[in-house]
Amino acid sequence: MALSSDPLSPSSITSSMSSTGKRRRRTTRKNDISIPSPSSSILEDDEQQKQEAELIINAQQQEQQKFIQYHGGDAVEAVKLTDDAAKQWYCARVVDTDDSLVLVHYEGFPADEADWVSQTLVRPRSTLMIKKQRQQKQGLISQQPKELYGPRGEEDWKDFVQPANRMTGLVHDRRMGLHSCPCSTISHPERPERITSIFNTLHHHRVLRYVRHIVAREASVSELQRVHAKAHVRNYSPNDDDDHNNDANDDDEDENDDPNPRAHKITSIEALLNKSEDDNIFNKGYFYDKQQKQQKQINNNNKSDGRRKMVCGQIGIAGDTTFHPLHTSLSARVAAGSLINLTDAIVDGRIRNGFAAIRPPGHHAEQDKVMGYCYFNNVAVATQAVLKKYPSKIRKVLILDWDIHHGNGTQQIFYDNPNVLYISIHRWDQGRFYPFSGAPDECGRSAGLGRNVNIALSNCKEKPKPMGDTEFMAAIHHIVTPIARQFGPDLIYVSAGFDAAEGHSPHLGGYHVTPRGYALMTKMVKELAEELCDGRLALVLEGGYELEPLAESATASIIQLCDIPNKSISSYQGTLTSIKPNRGASTSFHQVIEHQRQHWDLPELPTDFRFLLPQEWKTVNSISSRLPRRQQQQQQSQLYTTATNNNKQPVIHGY
Repeated sequence: MALSSDPLSPSSITSSMSSTGKRRRRTTRKNDISIPSPSSSILEDDEQQKQEAELIINAQQQEQQKFIQYHGGDAVEAVKLTDDAAKQWYCARVVDTDDSLVLVHYEGFPADEADWVSQTLVRPRSTLMIKKQRQQKQGLISQQPKELYGPRGEEDWKDFVQPANRMTGLVHDRRMGLHSCPCSTISHPERPERITSIFNTLHHHRVLRYVRHIVAREASVSELQRVHAKAHVRNYSPNDDDDHNNDANDDDEDENDDPNPRAHKITSIEALLNKSEDDNIFNKGYFYDKQQKQQKQINNNNKSDGRRKMVCGQIGIAGDTTFHPLHTSLSARVAAGSLINLTDAIVDGRIRNGFAAIRPPGHHAEQDKVMGYCYFNNVAVATQAVLKKYPSKIRKVLILDWDIHHGNGTQQIFYDNPNVLYISIHRWDQGRFYPFSGAPDECGRSAGLGRNVNIALSNCKEKPKPMGDTEFMAAIHHIVTPIARQFGPDLIYVSAGFDAAEGHSPHLGGYHVTPRGYALMTKMVKELAEELCDGRLALVLEGGYELEPLAESATASIIQLCDIPNKSISSYQGTLTSIKPNRGASTSFHQVIEHQRQHWDLPELPTDFRFLLPQEWKTVNSISSRLPRRQQQQQQSQLYTTATNNNKQPVIHGY
């Protein structure tokens, strides 16, 4: 009997097994004494052979995957963990690779669901289809082989071209999306949809092809403890971590004293947003049943064991900050570790700059305090890590914070550190805006005196106007740039909160910075990094809670980092509707310079100095910085191919 020429066919596998003597093949030669008649045992034996053959085929294919060199855009099938914890093979596209890991985008799913998977869980799509067709012919499967796509269906990747020299990094991890509020009665502004909206916008504008994706990881306990108190790290990170057990310096801490040490009581953003709402949720006690995976209410006056698990607004958690008992600790550590990995890639020269799409945010987290939706101070953790790991290359770090809220945590952590310059542009309103810190006279302490610069913005009493593009750019042009040049950093971080973007409520924002304004600010800081520190720059997501302005503003900033042709701003000429900051901003700038002049070489300004920006930056005929509606519609038509059937969703072209 002739054997199949297909090396992966079950018959050839069975034949090779027989030659090794592992299993005897039945013979039908004429000189045999007897030919066994078909029986159930023989049929079972044949079925077992088929199963073993399939196992060998799978093993051989997995071994072959180790040597496959994938490239961006390759059509593959990859294992995806679905919501019901089942594993399914879905059609996917290779986005990036890193050693033995492959970043795959599952076709038909949102862009933020792309995931790093092992090469053993990724196979060329053609190979799998051939295998499925063979299985159908052999009767192993009854249905016609079908490729699985997400709810959006198949995507068109025909025009996908990935630039060879991608020098902008992007780090994200799906585990950060697990952090959410388990309280069904509250819709929290810091929610997973923030990241989803950013990635959807990046996908729609075909920006993701221009970035190099960075693998995320969890921050270690030792990395967190360089910034935060040991008790703080122990409270908000897994208790079974090996680093806790191996920390010799932790022996003096008695972990049995209090299973859930209380966080400091603080003023709550949530309380500010819901002054008239029923706040009974904060007066109830809850525990989280890990067995049933559901939240249950308990009586505060009847706690048999004297303990309660940490849940939003309860023991150990600040009232404004959401906490998921099963996921928040992991998400917070992944956020900090992701930024460390991005920083390593920048300092090592694998990329030039990058954007960290991480959550929960971090700039409100102090050494021993959780507040403002923040658990670990991501930028501070990465700063301490890079200063320790690269002492000869990175000696000084500049942190620019343009979130509308003052980064009280970052200021507190580095207030006496001469090697870290912290500059914050924030809404202050004479100390009446959350977190009520960041006054212009807070300039540092001891060796860090002068290393803290608060550009605290307040409206004037006569004709108050909200701050916008011109005011933020004037702050960078007149204050940030000259101080940064004198400091001479080796690396620049931007705590890039986008809650100053237009569209945020007065409680969370109230300013009118446009996506184009954020693009211009990014361009200014990028040019400053090119001038001072070989372009080493990392933008780190902090705030921003209205999804559309958040996504558009973040995308505009990332485009400037990537220098995308026909999308990046080539010059500042004709970019602003006004070159004159409003009177409230000018008064605020005067106060800042008055306090900082004794630490930095800043000019002595007359009281009527208005901090004008260069005349050529003003748009011709005062054309709005926004595109006319007609041009917006033309761009949308280029990004989408509208389906003729209204029931179908538009085709999203690949990355």
